[in-house]
Amino acid sequence: MIRLIVCDFDGTILDQQTQTIYPRVAQAIRQAQQAGIDFCAATGRNAPAARKILRQAQISSWLIDLNGAELRDAEDHCLRQQTLSLPQVEQILDLCQDSGLLITVYAGESKIIFRDLQEHYEQYIGIEGSGKNAANYPMARFLSEVQQRQRPDQIEEPIFKVEIRSNNLAALAAVRRTLSSLTTVELTSAFARNLEVLPRQCNKAAALEQLRELLQLDRCQIAVFGDDLNDRCLFELYPCSYAVDNARPEIKALASRIIPSCQKQGPAEVIAALSHQ
Repeated sequence: MIRLIVCDFDGTILDQQTQTIYPRVAQAIRQAQQAGIDFCAATGRNAPAARKILRQAQISSWLIDLNGAELRDAEDHCLRQQTLSLPQVEQILDLCQDSGLLITVYAGESKIIFRDLQEHYEQYIGIEGSGKNAANYPMARFLSEVQQRQRPDQIEEPIFKVEIRSNNLAALAAVRRTLSSLTTVELTSAFARNLEVLPRQCNKAAALEQLRELLQLDRCQIAVFGDDLNDRCLFELYPCSYAVDNARPEIKALASRIIPSCQKQGPAEVIAALSHQ
């Protein structure tokens, strides 16, 4: 019997245009919670951004944010935290000198950038496949979430990850090859034009293992839903795994079941069924 449902956001249950959880999926999650099944969102977004999405869907839940750097309870208490050191961040940035790469450092509850705000914003909303545009992510919201610094040593908050985006897939692949030589970091991706650098052994599955032990569950009592490489660790470890039809081939190959796409709200029917098991 499933006791915990774990869902990725982007590409799995999130409407790209509205940046909200699809209505039927949100309703199914709430019904599952009413039936006594716990829910955990597992996303690369930071806690404030993830909590906003959950509040809009009227869902109070566990949260794995920043691709596993943090585990938070429903009251937003942080139970797990993994960080990058300043020397690690400086080394990563030194290896990402291509001017076409868009760099964001996630620190504390903010996003830190080192470029002109307007220039960064315009490139950010122009990244293909991210779902962000001027309508659903206006400049005012960007400015409320982002802080500008001149150098990484000016960051005072704990640093969780470095994100690299580019429409130039060749440049992104090149920097992935370069960063893969570092033995103290973990590389993952949330979509094709994104690369994320995390502390070593920091991933969604490691955070979920801590939550599983806290809830005293077996792995077979947990259902995971996802679509991209940052979900791969979940699909490798948990036997009850659901890949939406738009998922990467690597994720589909690992899934116990392939379900209709994110756009068709595929997880809704499965989650509703789990609440009546």
